[in-house]
Amino acid sequence: MSEAVFGLLGVFIGALLTLIKDAWSDMRMRARHARYLSVRIACILDRYVNECVEVVQDDGGQQDQEGCLHPQISLPAPLIYPDDVDWKSIDCELMYVLLTLPGEAEAANRSIAFVCSEVAFPPDYEEVFEERQHQYARLGLAASDLAQRLRNVYNIPAQNPGGWNPSQYLRKKKDKIDQARANSASAMS
Repeated sequence: MSEAVFGLLGVFIGALLTLIKDAWSDMRMRARHARYLSVRIACILDRYVNECVEVVQDDGGQQDQEGCLHPQISLPAPLIYPDDVDWKSIDCELMYVLLTLPGEAEAANRSIAFVCSEVAFPPDYEEVFEERQHQYARLGLAASDLAQRLRNVYNIPAQNPGGWNPSQYLRKKKDKIDQARANSASAMS
């Protein structure tokens, strides 16, 4: 009887050890996939933040022959994430926010197009430049925040832009536009 108990106990312990080893291996693999994803996506977001800064800095440059201002910087290409990352390896909430950012950029572009076609008028198209700056300051801040969250969660070193802080610049520009819009709205009421 005791041999049967020891045999059964041996089978049980062997099965338990196999389950523990598989779970540990899966956990390590998922952590590696999550870290890989975070490095790839953080780099894409950093590049996008820089493109947003370029749009925010664009004030139309010099006037053309008719005295009109035109954007000097094209809007950034839509965010496209790589196909070789495992989105299930990261937190669902973080994944959701990352995956909705391209849709937010599309909505921002529609808002800019509306202002361009229905609100702004020559020669300076002030409203278009303000809307471009506001929308891309907002998107740049969101992308910067997401890149920082990925770095914090997955222990990735921060980028060193040599003293330049694009998020600070975008925050100041967005706050300035928000304040001007609030002042304009209160003056109209």
